[in-house]
Amino acid sequence: MKTARGLLDWPEDAFSIRELPEEQGPGNIVLLEAVFENVTEVVSGFGKLGVSAEHVAKTAAARMAGYLASDAFAGPYLADQLLLPFALAGGGSFTTVKPSQHSLTARVIIEAFLGRRCTFLQLPTGSHSVEIR
Repeated sequence: MKTARGLLDWPEDAFSIRELPEEQGPGNIVLLEAVFENVTEVVSGFGKLGVSAEHVAKTAAARMAGYLASDAFAGPYLADQLLLPFALAGGGSFTTVKPSQHSLTARVIIEAFLGRRCTFLQLPTGSHSVEIR
């Protein structure tokens, strides 16, 4: 928590530790949530053998900081989840930080099976416009 708190400069009461019983699984996870009027962005970091908790927290906090510093509506992991509903609804657009590999793969599948075109255009601010039509 100290590592994430230091990188994000959030108030101390924005952080908490929740311990689960050991039978629910080993390891640590860092979940960071930023709630806004029209979107909630969640960033996670999963502990691995040989990777320090500080490194996991630093990676998750850096991803959240990147999202918060951008003008994008959705982070890369929410963006890949929005593509299919937008395609099924007939199209639409939003902005994201940077398209993930999952988004690029979803674009190919959506275009092949639904006949909708998905485009990603980098904007001058560094974020990307996503349009489904």
